[in-house]
This record gives sequence, structure tokens and C-alpha cells, in this order.
Amino acid sequence: MTASIPSDLDEPVSVLLVDDQPFVAEVLRRFFANEAGLMFFYCEDPAQAIAMANQIQPTVILQDLVMPGVDGLALVGRYRANPTTKDTPIIVFSTKEEAQVKSLAFSVGANDYLVKLPDRLELIARVRYHSRACLNQRQRDQAIRALRESEEQLLASNASLLVVNQKLGEALARVKQLSGLLPMCSYCKRVRNDNNYWSQIEAYLSENSDLQLSHGVCGDCFEKQAIDMGFSGEQAAAAAARHRARTGMTVSDPMAMDPEQALRMME
Repeated sequence: MTASIPSDLDEPVSVLLVDDQPFVAEVLRRFFANEAGLMFFYCEDPAQAIAMANQIQPTVILQDLVMPGVDGLALVGRYRANPTTKDTPIIVFSTKEEAQVKSLAFSVGANDYLVKLPDRLELIARVRYHSRACLNQRQRDQAIRALRESEEQLLASNASLLVVNQKLGEALARVKQLSGLLPMCSYCKRVRNDNNYWSQIEAYLSENSDLQLSHGVCGDCFEKQAIDMGFSGEQAAAAAARHRARTGMTVSDPMAMDPEQALRMME
């Protein structure tokens, strides 16, 4: 009974063997048979290797070095040029133990080199080691992509908010700034708004500007109202003069003002 190597990986390991010898595939299939969380795939035709790798996205590729019609090292270079497999760990399988061949394999992008057929425990250990690095890299890439997408969405949202704020500011400025012709009654001095409604000038200014209005009585109106309330012209003129001198004095409702009280206030 073969021993199983415990795995600390949360995601399944997937191994793709590219080799023209089916018996090698059968040996490796038996090697991995009792390994939990490890899926084994076999590609006998090297011409289909890239397409199969794109489909299953293995965590490790076991690539035979010598195959009929295809140079295994050239295929390693094609893996590295392919966006889906450019970072996938590659373990080169070879019957040669030559240092020059190993150096060439690493120079074209191989991550590891094993003389076939390797020891089962050693092979599984190397597969899990490289798979861990592959899965960690994919998680980092995914996190970076998610972060970039969040940043792009945030920038887009901020840009939209700036446009909305600008439009609101322009709208508020149009509302709060009085310009153009303002229809005003020549008799009662009411003004007509955009809804064709006549209102007091105070109400119109309060609704359409940032002005804060306070009510007072000018000297001329004070004198006129005093006369209308029965005071003599001389009394009204004297009271109005004193009223003009006291410019800080205001009356909240001049129509309800008691003339006698007003005159006493002016004395």
C-alpha cells in the first residue's frame, strides 16, 4: 500500500503531463491515485498541449523533453509566451542527466528538472511545492485585479459625484442669482414670478436669493403715516426728522404702529 503525502492546500492541485509515451502516463496516474485533492490530466499529442493547458489551467505542467516532431524546450517557450500559462510552474521530464541540458531548460523558463521516472514521493512533493506557489500567485493576481477594479470604480464614482456637484452648484447659482427683467406692479410694487403669481417683493427676494430681509420705516413713510393717523404736518415733520436721526431704530409692523406712542418715542 502506497503512502499519501498530506496536503496543506485548500484548492485542488491539477497536473498536466505532456508526453508521447502512454506507459509513462499510466505510471504517473498510479503515483497520484491515492493523493487527495490532486487531479491528473494527460496529453499525448504535443500539438494540443497549449489548448489543453488553456482549458484545464493546471497548477503544474510535466513536460517531456524529447518527443517526435516537437522540441520539448521549444514547447516550454511557447508556454511562457501564452498568457494563460506564462506563470504556470513547469517540471521538465528527461532521460538525460546532463548539466548543459538542465541549464538550457531553466533558461527557457522551466521551474524544475527531473530525470524520469523519478521517485514517487519526490515527484509528489515537488508537484505540491510548485502547485502551492502557483495557487498563491493566482490568489495575489486575483486580489490585485479586484483592488484595481475597486479603484477604477471609486474613481468613476468620484468623477460622477464631481459632475453632479458641479451641476448642483450651477443650478443653485442660477436660482440664487437674480438677473434679467423682473415684472413689478407700478402701484402695489408686487413682482411677478415664473408661475405668473404676484407676490410681495420681500417674499420674492427671500425665495430667490440669499438675502435676509429686516423691516424698518424710512423717514418719508414715517411722516406720511403720521399725517394719515391724524397728526399735524408740523408734528409729523418733527417726528420724522428725529426718526431719520435715529437710523438704528426699526418698527416691525408700521401699519400697526400707534402714532402717539411713536411720537413719544421720537421726543
